[in-house]
Amino acid sequence: MNEDLKKQLLDLGLTEDQIEKLAAEGVETPSDMQLLSEQDIKEKTGAGLIAVKKLIVNFAPKVTPSTSMSFDVTGILPDVPSDESWLMALRAGGILKVEQSTVISAIRAALADKVGLYLLPSKLLIRMERFADDNVESAPKEYFLMRKLITKHNYAEIFEAIDGLDGTFVTETRKKSFLAKVDELLWPEVISFYEQLKNWIEAYAQTQNSPNAITGAIAVALNSFANGGKMSGGVITPVPDAGVLRDAADSLNDSINRVFAGVGVQIAAALAFDASGIKKILANDQLPSLVGAANRDQMLRMLEADVPATYPRLETNLTKFVLSVLKVKDIATDDEFQYFNLLYMLGSQIPWEKLSKKGAASLGGKRQL
Repeated sequence: MNEDLKKQLLDLGLTEDQIEKLAAEGVETPSDMQLLSEQDIKEKTGAGLIAVKKLIVNFAPKVTPSTSMSFDVTGILPDVPSDESWLMALRAGGILKVEQSTVISAIRAALADKVGLYLLPSKLLIRMERFADDNVESAPKEYFLMRKLITKHNYAEIFEAIDGLDGTFVTETRKKSFLAKVDELLWPEVISFYEQLKNWIEAYAQTQNSPNAITGAIAVALNSFANGGKMSGGVITPVPDAGVLRDAADSLNDSINRVFAGVGVQIAAALAFDASGIKKILANDQLPSLVGAANRDQMLRMLEADVPATYPRLETNLTKFVLSVLKVKDIATDDEFQYFNLLYMLGSQIPWEKLSKKGAASLGGKRQL
Protein backbone atom coordinates (compact mmCIF):
# COMPACT_ATOMS: atom_id res chain seq x y z
CA MET A 1 0.00 0.00 0.00
CA ASN A 2 1.42 3.40 -0.93
CA GLU A 3 2.20 5.88 1.84
CA ASP A 4 -0.23 8.55 0.60
CA LEU A 5 -3.17 6.15 0.84
CA LYS A 6 -2.03 4.93 4.25
CA LYS A 7 -1.87 8.50 5.56
CA GLN A 8 -5.30 9.23 4.10
CA LEU A 9 -6.79 6.19 5.84
CA LEU A 10 -5.19 7.21 9.14
CA ASP A 11 -6.66 10.72 8.79
CA LEU A 12 -10.09 9.17 8.20
CA GLY A 13 -9.91 7.27 11.49
CA LEU A 14 -8.54 3.78 10.69
CA THR A 15 -5.87 2.22 12.90
CA GLU A 16 -2.56 0.77 11.69
CA ASP A 17 -3.94 -2.72 12.29
CA GLN A 18 -7.09 -2.05 10.25
CA ILE A 19 -5.03 -0.61 7.42
CA GLU A 20 -2.81 -3.70 7.40
CA LYS A 21 -5.94 -5.85 7.06
CA LEU A 22 -6.97 -3.92 3.96
CA ALA A 23 -3.46 -4.18 2.55
CA ALA A 24 -3.58 -7.95 3.11
CA GLU A 25 -6.67 -8.03 0.88
CA GLY A 26 -4.74 -6.37 -1.94
CA VAL A 27 -5.67 -2.73 -1.41
CA GLU A 28 -2.80 -0.65 -2.75
CA THR A 29 -4.25 2.54 -4.28
CA PRO A 30 -7.29 4.82 -3.82
CA SER A 31 -8.90 3.22 -6.87
CA ASP A 32 -8.75 -0.12 -5.05
CA MET A 33 -10.79 1.41 -2.22
CA GLN A 34 -13.53 2.29 -4.71
CA LEU A 35 -14.05 -1.43 -5.36
CA LEU A 36 -15.01 -2.12 -1.74
CA SER A 37 -18.54 -1.94 -0.37
CA GLU A 38 -19.48 -0.85 3.15
CA GLN A 39 -19.94 -4.51 4.07
CA ASP A 40 -16.49 -5.41 2.70
CA ILE A 41 -14.76 -2.73 4.76
CA LYS A 42 -16.72 -3.52 7.92
CA GLU A 43 -16.04 -7.26 7.70
CA LYS A 44 -12.34 -6.92 6.92
CA THR A 45 -11.45 -4.15 9.38
CA GLY A 46 -14.12 -4.20 12.09
CA ALA A 47 -14.43 -0.40 11.78
CA GLY A 48 -17.55 1.32 13.10
CA LEU A 49 -20.49 2.40 10.93
CA ILE A 50 -19.61 6.11 10.77
CA ALA A 51 -15.95 5.41 10.01
CA VAL A 52 -17.00 3.07 7.20
CA LYS A 53 -19.38 5.67 5.73
CA LYS A 54 -16.60 8.28 5.80
CA LEU A 55 -14.40 5.92 3.78
CA ILE A 56 -17.14 5.20 1.25
CA VAL A 57 -17.91 8.89 0.76
CA ASN A 58 -14.24 9.90 0.62
CA PHE A 59 -13.28 7.32 -2.00
CA ALA A 60 -16.44 7.62 -4.10
CA PRO A 61 -15.60 8.03 -7.81
CA LYS A 62 -15.28 11.66 -8.76
CA VAL A 63 -18.13 12.92 -10.92
CA THR A 64 -16.98 14.59 -14.14
CA PRO A 65 -19.45 17.10 -15.58
CA SER A 66 -20.49 16.53 -19.19
CA THR A 67 -19.57 20.10 -20.09
CA SER A 68 -16.01 21.27 -20.70
CA MET A 69 -16.10 23.47 -17.59
CA SER A 70 -14.67 22.10 -14.35
CA PHE A 71 -16.85 21.96 -11.23
CA ASP A 72 -15.48 22.65 -7.75
CA VAL A 73 -17.91 21.25 -5.17
CA THR A 74 -16.21 23.22 -2.40
CA GLY A 75 -17.52 26.37 -4.05
CA ILE A 76 -21.04 25.55 -2.87
CA LEU A 77 -20.13 26.15 0.76
CA PRO A 78 -18.90 29.61 1.80
CA ASP A 79 -15.16 30.25 1.85
CA VAL A 80 -13.23 31.19 5.00
CA PRO A 81 -11.38 34.48 4.44
CA SER A 82 -7.67 34.87 5.17
CA ASP A 83 -6.38 36.57 8.31
CA GLU A 84 -5.89 39.78 6.37
CA SER A 85 -9.42 39.85 4.94
CA TRP A 86 -11.23 39.24 8.20
CA LEU A 87 -9.12 41.86 9.96
CA MET A 88 -10.01 44.39 7.28
CA ALA A 89 -13.67 43.45 7.65
CA LEU A 90 -13.51 44.16 11.37
CA ARG A 91 -12.14 47.61 10.68
CA ALA A 92 -14.90 48.58 8.25
CA GLY A 93 -17.80 50.80 9.38
CA GLY A 94 -18.45 52.82 12.51
CA ILE A 95 -20.39 50.20 14.49
CA LEU A 96 -19.39 46.54 14.56
CA LYS A 97 -22.26 44.13 13.87
CA VAL A 98 -22.83 40.40 14.21
CA GLU A 99 -21.74 39.43 10.74
CA GLN A 100 -19.39 36.91 9.17
CA SER A 101 -16.18 38.51 10.41
CA THR A 102 -17.55 38.56 13.97
CA VAL A 103 -18.48 34.87 13.92
CA ILE A 104 -15.00 34.05 12.62
CA SER A 105 -13.47 36.03 15.49
CA ALA A 106 -15.52 34.11 18.06
CA ILE A 107 -14.56 30.70 16.66
CA ARG A 108 -10.86 31.55 16.50
CA ALA A 109 -10.88 33.02 19.99
CA ALA A 110 -12.73 30.07 21.51
CA LEU A 111 -10.49 27.46 19.87
CA ALA A 112 -7.40 29.39 20.95
CA ASP A 113 -8.73 29.28 24.52
CA LYS A 114 -9.46 25.54 24.34
CA VAL A 115 -5.89 24.65 23.35
CA GLY A 116 -4.37 27.04 25.89
CA LEU A 117 -2.92 29.43 23.32
CA TYR A 118 -3.50 32.45 25.57
CA LEU A 119 -1.39 30.88 28.32
CA LEU A 120 1.74 30.63 26.18
CA PRO A 121 3.05 34.24 26.37
CA SER A 122 3.35 34.20 30.18
CA LYS A 123 4.95 30.74 30.08
CA LEU A 124 7.44 31.89 27.45
CA LEU A 125 8.27 34.99 29.49
CA ILE A 126 9.13 32.88 32.54
CA ARG A 127 11.21 30.44 30.48
CA MET A 128 13.18 33.19 28.72
CA GLU A 129 14.02 34.97 31.97
CA ARG A 130 15.06 31.72 33.64
CA PHE A 131 17.24 30.69 30.68
CA ALA A 132 18.97 34.10 30.60
CA ASP A 133 19.66 33.90 34.36
CA ASP A 134 21.04 30.36 34.13
CA ASN A 135 23.39 31.36 31.32
CA VAL A 136 24.41 34.70 32.86
CA GLU A 137 23.13 36.61 29.85
CA SER A 138 20.94 39.68 29.36
CA ALA A 139 17.32 39.15 28.50
CA PRO A 140 16.86 39.26 24.70
CA LYS A 141 14.74 41.83 22.91
CA GLU A 142 12.08 39.18 22.37
CA TYR A 143 11.64 39.04 26.14
CA PHE A 144 10.54 42.67 26.28
CA LEU A 145 8.33 42.30 23.21
CA MET A 146 6.65 39.38 24.95
CA ARG A 147 6.23 41.39 28.13
CA LYS A 148 4.65 44.21 26.14
CA LEU A 149 2.20 41.74 24.60
CA ILE A 150 1.13 40.59 28.07
CA THR A 151 0.96 43.95 29.86
CA LYS A 152 -0.11 46.37 27.14
CA HIS A 153 -2.79 45.71 24.56
CA ASN A 154 -3.09 47.83 21.48
CA TYR A 155 -6.34 47.25 19.63
CA ALA A 156 -6.14 50.42 17.53
CA GLU A 157 -6.22 48.41 14.30
CA ILE A 158 -9.67 46.97 14.99
CA PHE A 159 -11.25 49.69 17.17
CA GLU A 160 -10.13 52.78 15.28
CA ALA A 161 -13.58 53.21 13.71
CA ILE A 162 -15.38 53.35 17.08
CA ASP A 163 -14.93 56.63 18.92
CA GLY A 164 -14.20 56.21 22.64
CA LEU A 165 -13.28 52.52 22.47
CA ASP A 166 -9.71 51.50 23.37
CA GLY A 167 -7.75 48.65 24.93
CA THR A 168 -8.74 49.51 28.52
CA PHE A 169 -12.28 48.39 27.71
CA VAL A 170 -11.15 44.80 27.07
CA THR A 171 -10.81 43.53 30.64
CA GLU A 172 -10.01 40.06 31.91
CA THR A 173 -13.52 39.78 33.35
CA ARG A 174 -15.14 40.58 30.01
CA LYS A 175 -12.95 38.06 28.23
CA LYS A 176 -13.81 35.26 30.65
CA SER A 177 -17.51 36.13 30.49
CA PHE A 178 -17.54 36.01 26.70
CA LEU A 179 -15.65 32.70 26.48
CA ALA A 180 -18.01 31.19 29.06
CA LYS A 181 -20.95 32.20 26.85
CA VAL A 182 -19.35 30.47 23.88
CA ASP A 183 -18.86 27.27 25.90
CA GLU A 184 -22.41 27.33 27.25
CA LEU A 185 -24.39 28.61 24.26
CA LEU A 186 -22.52 28.31 20.96
CA TRP A 187 -20.75 24.93 20.95
CA PRO A 188 -23.78 22.92 22.19
CA GLU A 189 -25.90 24.36 19.37
CA VAL A 190 -23.22 23.66 16.73
CA ILE A 191 -22.80 20.08 17.96
CA SER A 192 -26.58 19.63 18.10
CA PHE A 193 -26.92 20.76 14.49
CA TYR A 194 -24.31 18.25 13.33
CA GLU A 195 -26.05 15.44 15.24
CA GLN A 196 -29.36 16.29 13.57
CA LEU A 197 -27.63 16.53 10.20
CA LYS A 198 -26.09 13.08 10.72
CA ASN A 199 -29.50 11.67 11.67
CA TRP A 200 -31.01 13.24 8.55
CA ILE A 201 -28.36 11.64 6.32
CA GLU A 202 -28.81 8.25 8.02
CA ALA A 203 -32.59 8.47 7.68
CA TYR A 204 -32.14 8.97 3.96
CA ALA A 205 -29.68 6.07 3.70
CA GLN A 206 -32.16 3.73 5.39
CA THR A 207 -34.73 4.39 2.64
CA GLN A 208 -32.42 3.02 -0.03
CA ASN A 209 -32.07 -0.64 -0.96
CA SER A 210 -28.32 -0.70 -1.67
CA PRO A 211 -25.76 -0.44 1.14
CA ASN A 212 -23.91 2.04 -1.06
CA ALA A 213 -26.97 4.07 -2.04
CA ILE A 214 -25.88 7.13 -0.08
CA THR A 215 -22.66 7.33 -2.13
CA GLY A 216 -24.57 7.04 -5.36
CA ALA A 217 -27.09 9.61 -4.21
CA ILE A 218 -24.38 12.14 -3.48
CA ALA A 219 -22.77 11.49 -6.86
CA VAL A 220 -26.06 11.98 -8.71
CA ALA A 221 -26.80 15.12 -6.71
CA LEU A 222 -23.41 16.65 -7.47
CA ASN A 223 -23.65 15.71 -11.13
CA SER A 224 -27.05 17.35 -11.39
CA PHE A 225 -25.81 20.45 -9.63
CA ALA A 226 -22.70 20.63 -11.84
CA ASN A 227 -24.79 20.61 -14.99
CA GLY A 228 -27.17 23.27 -13.74
CA GLY A 229 -30.12 20.90 -13.46
CA LYS A 230 -32.41 19.80 -10.65
CA MET A 231 -32.63 16.31 -9.28
CA SER A 232 -35.39 14.13 -10.59
CA GLY A 233 -37.75 12.86 -7.96
CA GLY A 234 -37.75 9.51 -9.71
CA VAL A 235 -33.98 9.15 -9.37
CA ILE A 236 -33.54 9.69 -5.66
CA THR A 237 -36.62 9.24 -3.47
CA PRO A 238 -37.76 9.94 -0.90
CA VAL A 239 -35.62 12.74 0.54
CA PRO A 240 -36.45 13.38 4.22
CA ASP A 241 -38.04 16.72 5.05
CA ALA A 242 -35.22 19.17 5.83
CA GLY A 243 -37.42 21.37 8.02
CA VAL A 244 -35.75 20.05 11.17
CA LEU A 245 -32.35 21.16 9.85
CA ARG A 246 -33.63 24.60 8.93
CA ASP A 247 -35.09 24.94 12.44
CA ALA A 248 -31.76 23.85 13.95
CA ALA A 249 -29.96 26.44 11.82
CA ASP A 250 -32.34 29.13 13.10
CA SER A 251 -31.69 27.98 16.66
CA LEU A 252 -27.92 28.31 16.12
CA ASN A 253 -28.44 31.81 14.77
CA ASP A 254 -30.40 32.72 17.91
CA SER A 255 -27.62 31.35 20.12
CA ILE A 256 -25.05 33.44 18.28
CA ASN A 257 -27.15 36.54 18.92
CA ARG A 258 -27.19 35.71 22.64
CA VAL A 259 -23.41 35.12 22.69
CA PHE A 260 -22.76 38.54 21.19
CA ALA A 261 -25.33 40.42 23.26
CA GLY A 262 -23.90 43.43 25.08
CA VAL A 263 -20.22 43.92 24.22
CA GLY A 264 -19.54 40.43 22.86
CA VAL A 265 -18.71 41.71 19.39
CA GLN A 266 -15.87 43.89 20.62
CA ILE A 267 -14.48 41.29 23.05
CA ALA A 268 -14.48 38.58 20.36
CA ALA A 269 -12.59 40.88 18.01
CA ALA A 270 -9.98 41.64 20.70
CA LEU A 271 -9.51 37.97 21.61
CA ALA A 272 -9.11 36.91 17.99
CA PHE A 273 -6.63 39.74 17.45
CA ASP A 274 -4.61 38.53 20.46
CA ALA A 275 -4.65 34.96 19.18
CA SER A 276 -3.36 36.10 15.79
CA GLY A 277 -0.52 37.99 17.49
CA ILE A 278 0.47 34.99 19.61
CA LYS A 279 0.58 32.72 16.56
CA LYS A 280 2.90 35.19 14.82
CA ILE A 281 5.21 35.19 17.85
CA LEU A 282 5.34 31.39 17.88
CA ALA A 283 6.47 31.48 14.25
CA ASN A 284 9.74 33.20 15.30
CA ASP A 285 12.54 30.73 14.47
CA GLN A 286 14.74 32.17 17.25
CA LEU A 287 12.23 31.49 20.02
CA PRO A 288 13.23 27.87 20.86
CA SER A 289 16.87 28.84 21.46
CA LEU A 290 15.80 31.65 23.80
CA VAL A 291 14.16 29.17 26.18
CA GLY A 292 16.81 26.46 25.88
CA ALA A 293 14.94 24.20 23.48
CA ALA A 294 16.54 22.41 20.54
CA ASN A 295 13.59 23.04 18.22
CA ARG A 296 9.99 24.24 18.11
CA ASP A 297 8.47 20.86 19.02
CA GLN A 298 10.67 20.57 22.11
CA MET A 299 9.78 24.14 23.09
CA LEU A 300 6.05 23.38 22.89
CA ARG A 301 6.53 20.27 25.02
CA MET A 302 8.44 22.33 27.60
CA LEU A 303 5.53 24.78 27.69
CA GLU A 304 3.03 21.91 27.99
CA ALA A 305 1.20 23.43 25.02
CA ASP A 306 -1.82 21.39 23.98
CA VAL A 307 -1.82 22.60 20.39
CA PRO A 308 -2.24 19.62 18.03
CA ALA A 309 -0.80 19.54 14.53
CA THR A 310 -4.36 19.44 13.20
CA TYR A 311 -5.25 22.78 14.82
CA PRO A 312 -5.15 24.89 11.61
CA ARG A 313 -7.36 22.40 9.78
CA LEU A 314 -9.78 22.20 12.72
CA GLU A 315 -10.05 25.99 12.83
CA THR A 316 -10.71 26.24 9.08
CA ASN A 317 -13.19 23.34 8.91
CA LEU A 318 -15.12 24.44 11.98
CA THR A 319 -15.35 28.04 10.77
CA LYS A 320 -16.51 26.89 7.34
CA PHE A 321 -19.09 24.59 8.96
CA VAL A 322 -20.63 27.31 11.16
CA LEU A 323 -20.70 29.85 8.31
CA SER A 324 -22.37 27.22 6.12
CA VAL A 325 -25.08 26.57 8.74
CA LEU A 326 -25.80 30.29 8.93
CA LYS A 327 -26.25 30.27 5.15
CA VAL A 328 -28.92 27.53 5.26
CA LYS A 329 -31.74 30.08 5.27
CA ASP A 330 -30.61 31.25 1.82
CA ILE A 331 -30.58 27.78 0.23
CA ALA A 332 -33.49 26.98 -2.09
CA THR A 333 -35.51 23.84 -1.38
CA ASP A 334 -34.44 22.28 -4.67
CA ASP A 335 -30.77 22.67 -3.72
CA GLU A 336 -30.90 21.60 -0.08
CA PHE A 337 -30.12 17.92 -0.71
CA GLN A 338 -26.79 18.75 -2.35
CA TYR A 339 -26.02 21.40 0.24
CA PHE A 340 -26.71 19.26 3.31
CA ASN A 341 -24.74 16.32 1.92
CA LEU A 342 -21.71 18.51 1.37
CA LEU A 343 -22.17 20.01 4.82
CA TYR A 344 -22.28 16.52 6.32
CA MET A 345 -19.04 15.53 4.56
CA LEU A 346 -17.39 18.66 5.95
CA GLY A 347 -18.72 18.02 9.45
CA SER A 348 -17.52 14.42 9.43
CA GLN A 349 -13.93 15.74 9.35
CA ILE A 350 -14.36 17.72 12.60
CA PRO A 351 -13.43 16.09 15.96
CA TRP A 352 -16.59 17.20 17.77
CA GLU A 353 -15.50 15.77 21.11
CA LYS A 354 -12.89 18.54 21.37
CA LEU A 355 -15.62 21.18 21.41
CA SER A 356 -17.38 19.59 24.38
CA LYS A 357 -14.34 20.26 26.58
CA LYS A 358 -14.23 23.48 28.57
CA GLY A 359 -11.67 26.18 27.76
CA ALA A 360 -8.42 26.83 29.61
CA ALA A 361 -10.00 29.15 32.19
CA SER A 362 -12.74 26.64 33.01
CA LEU A 363 -10.10 23.96 33.57
CA GLY A 364 -8.40 26.09 36.19
CA GLY A 365 -5.73 27.64 33.99
CA LYS A 366 -4.79 31.28 34.48
CA ARG A 367 -5.39 33.05 31.19
CA GLN A 368 -3.08 36.02 30.81
CA LEU A 369 -3.10 38.13 27.64
